[in-house]
Amino acid sequence: MTNTCTHSIAVHNQVDPTRTTSLRNAFDAAMKRKFVELLVAIKKAVGTNDVFGLNPVTFQVFKLYTPEPGAFAFATSADKVKAFMKWIQEQIDKGLLEVQIAEQLGSSINAAWMNMYVYDSYKRGVIRARYELIKAGYDVPTIEESGGIETVMRNPFHMDRVGLLYIRVYNELKGITDAMSQIISRVLSQGMLDGDGPALLARKLVASISGKGVGELGLTDSLGRYISPMRRASLLARTEVIRAHAEAQLQEFKNWRVLEIMAEVEFSSANDDRTCSRCLHLEGKIFTIEDASGIIPVHPLCRCCWLPAIKELEKYK
Repeated sequence: MTNTCTHSIAVHNQVDPTRTTSLRNAFDAAMKRKFVELLVAIKKAVGTNDVFGLNPVTFQVFKLYTPEPGAFAFATSADKVKAFMKWIQEQIDKGLLEVQIAEQLGSSINAAWMNMYVYDSYKRGVIRARYELIKAGYDVPTIEESGGIETVMRNPFHMDRVGLLYIRVYNELKGITDAMSQIISRVLSQGMLDGDGPALLARKLVASISGKGVGELGLTDSLGRYISPMRRASLLARTEVIRAHAEAQLQEFKNWRVLEIMAEVEFSSANDDRTCSRCLHLEGKIFTIEDASGIIPVHPLCRCCWLPAIKELEKYK
């Protein structure tokens, strides 16, 4: 359904209706730190340590996570690229795709470092949904009356939903790092053919990841555009926080629908000068919970959320 109504409790002209700005900033900052660590390792390995033995004289520099000088100084360029890409993948696995055994909800699971941000955003979505239901006048207990947010999160429907979000974020980030590995391999191979020295080759590899100075690499399209892996990961971090928040709201609304409390939700945008035309077009529109799933985020960096739909006659019963 896409009927439009005016929500009596919607707060417009707000910058962040999801109230997750600080969380999105924290996830983005953590993602960037992971990439910076990788960039530093690459720069030291190729530029300082000259792992390919491109300089006639190398300097003995030992740093954590960095191969020794000449570590990849094989006879052929193909072997050099192969060895370097193996090292790169190890750094990606240890950093960006790090997975550890962690305790969650009483059981051991494989936990990626980004899960904490998804989980936090999901919790906020559940809290927001319950708050909006109570604010709308529905007879539901508060989070505290339900035993606290961690108790509410043990609901099997929430556990299942947040688990799927974990998998989604991990797979999306893996897709970004896989594409990044292809770019690195291409830039590295071309640099070898061009006879680049270690300093220049290091700058090219770093630029291909960070997006700074990519014009000289031939990585831009005819319009000079290039979305770097680092930028894509930043968009992922900020956007997936909103997705987790929205899906948590819908699941919490759905959990209470068994009591015939509500069956529809209303789209709520930030409704400010930064709101795009697509989100403004959806402002105030009504959807069934099933149809609403997957709509938010509408686009990367979306800031929208869901509210319980309140029909005019119901408000005056």
